Amino acid sequence: MRRGDKGTRRQGDKGIRFASLFVLLLAICLFCLSFSAEGYMLSVGHLPPLRSGRTVLLITDLSGSGPAVNISFRDEAGHEMPSSPIHKLLPPRGKIQIDVENYLQTAGTITLESSNEQIVGEYWQIHGNGTMFMLPFQCPDMETRYFANCFRSPFRSRNYLVFSDPCGSGPLVQMTFYSKTGKLMKSTSKLLCPYGTLVFEMDAYAQWDTLGKISISSPGGSIVSHYRQLCYDDTVLAVPARLPAEEVHIDDFSAVRSVTGNLIIVDASAEGPVARIQFRNDRGMVLYEREILLPPNGAASIDPADHINDVFRGTISISSESEIIADYWERNQQAVSGTPAVDVGGSVLFISHFFPLDDVQHLLSLLNTGQESARVEVQFYADNGRKLRTLKLFVERYRRVEEFVEGYFGGACSGTIIIDAPSAGLIVTSQILDVRDHKRLGKTHAQIIR
Repeated sequence: MRRGDKGTRRQGDKGIRFASLFVLLLAICLFCLSFSAEGYMLSVGHLPPLRSGRTVLLITDLSGSGPAVNISFRDEAGHEMPSSPIHKLLPPRGKIQIDVENYLQTAGTITLESSNEQIVGEYWQIHGNGTMFMLPFQCPDMETRYFANCFRSPFRSRNYLVFSDPCGSGPLVQMTFYSKTGKLMKSTSKLLCPYGTLVFEMDAYAQWDTLGKISISSPGGSIVSHYRQLCYDDTVLAVPARLPAEEVHIDDFSAVRSVTGNLIIVDASAEGPVARIQFRNDRGMVLYEREILLPPNGAASIDPADHINDVFRGTISISSESEIIADYWERNQQAVSGTPAVDVGGSVLFISHFFPLDDVQHLLSLLNTGQESARVEVQFYADNGRKLRTLKLFVERYRRVEEFVEGYFGGACSGTIIIDAPSAGLIVTSQILDVRDHKRLGKTHAQIIR
């Protein structure tokens, strides 16, 4: 081989090595930039699970870009955990799982940060007896007034408000307690530690049968909060502290001999409005309707079985000219369950497929509360983001369509379901059912994407 050929080869090898090094450095820079590109924040307050349970985070990309996300864990006093934050890349249209107890064993705050606003965070807590619930991560809001319905069913239940400060401003949280008749019972303020979490037990502030609603605000601060009700060491109801609405719906109630039900409607406007209520059966037929005058700042209670009977899986619609919140509690010989009333809106919805246990089934339910029948497209994605199938459904007005969906995921324990329903007032829920004991372990509501 000639000397010139050797020189040319050496120069070529150097060029290849340089190009490879350049590509590697560029990839590292892009990787680092992706993790430093923060801006969109979601957060949730954490309490340790009951009965030797566990807590799982599901983080999903809805954009298809596979964004980076930073996850931080802080204790009740706002101190960051030694292994926090952690950095993850989401699969495009896929999701990841994180076991919280590997990073946080006490009460605290969990925060997601990303440059992409099309991510969704879910906080799943699974108790040792198999029951579970899901809380959606929230954007911290400033100058927003939230409400919690504090009915206790039964009286042995324990009720908590959980406040977190993901922004580190150390805000003041103001709570105002009202009785069922609308009487002002107490006002109190609590100062949050920067980045900290406050677990506030409401039972010390009023007798169990008198408390109606709590109004929550944080002047000048950004917080996230949720309401959690425990009964016999099970979580009966866990919902974010809510914004009120003029029309809300309960997607599932029963009126049979073995069930005691309580529909609680609360005035959030301080105006004492009239609430119009319709009870329908599972075929959408109106069985009973009435109007109730709510006391200003007060609440009204209805047991559906006092007016109708032999109804299983009916629906309730509540409307008013002023803003309200509502919840429905149901108690039988085995358990107590709570269902939040939700307002409908948006044409694209998201819900996760998640199997944290063996021998369970996943029942997807689509309830049409709109005035017209709806054509709905349901898309199924694997946890790696691969599209699995598209299902087209027709949902009649005030009717429900249900589908066991584990077969669409090929036995995988997690995945994503996107529901596209233009101009439809859909309520989409997911029930996790125990195959062996024939009982419901948990229920989640879909989140609105747009």
